[in-house]
Amino acid sequence: MAQQIVEKEILEILEKNRQKCAVCQKCSLGKSRTKSVFSGGIPNHKLMLIGEAPGYWEDQKGEPFVGKAGILLDKIFASVGLSRQNDVYICNTLKCRPPDNRNPLPEEKAACREYLDVQVGLLKPKIILLCGNIAVQSFLEGSRGITRVRGQWFDGPYGSKMMPIFHPSYLLRNDTREKGGPKWLMWQDIQEIKRVYDSLS
Repeated sequence: MAQQIVEKEILEILEKNRQKCAVCQKCSLGKSRTKSVFSGGIPNHKLMLIGEAPGYWEDQKGEPFVGKAGILLDKIFASVGLSRQNDVYICNTLKCRPPDNRNPLPEEKAACREYLDVQVGLLKPKIILLCGNIAVQSFLEGSRGITRVRGQWFDGPYGSKMMPIFHPSYLLRNDTREKGGPKWLMWQDIQEIKRVYDSLS
């Protein structure tokens, strides 16, 4: 019963932060966005994916990973029996879309960090997937880029294990399935992620 009360409190705090984020004006992106994009999937303590920033469709719908990249992400999870509806909490480094999908500015990332810290701090997921360079740079200071760190486990906040993975939009641009190519590497990574996921209590 006590556990249920704690879980209810977590959901309530997440919802309060979602509402706060929806009217946030801490940086200039608050003026240009259509909708803030706080999270998707299901809040849980096992698996969280942190992406980069919303794109066009995410900005329109207020949900992360709903365009072509999101469809591919769902297929990647489904290939090992996972789904955003049942297993994964999804959020982004930035909650608002940068104009023309440019990279986030340092001040934008700093302004948005409080929301990300609340999400990670409340859920304390055991596995965090850092999806793309922007997410990697937010947690691994001085990192060398996604192609050199992907597929490796790193120690994360609250005792979590973090793995950098390719962003699905990168996989869409590099469509080859040849051994050693990005899609082949992603297949190795998602199998390793599922192995560790299944080992969690």
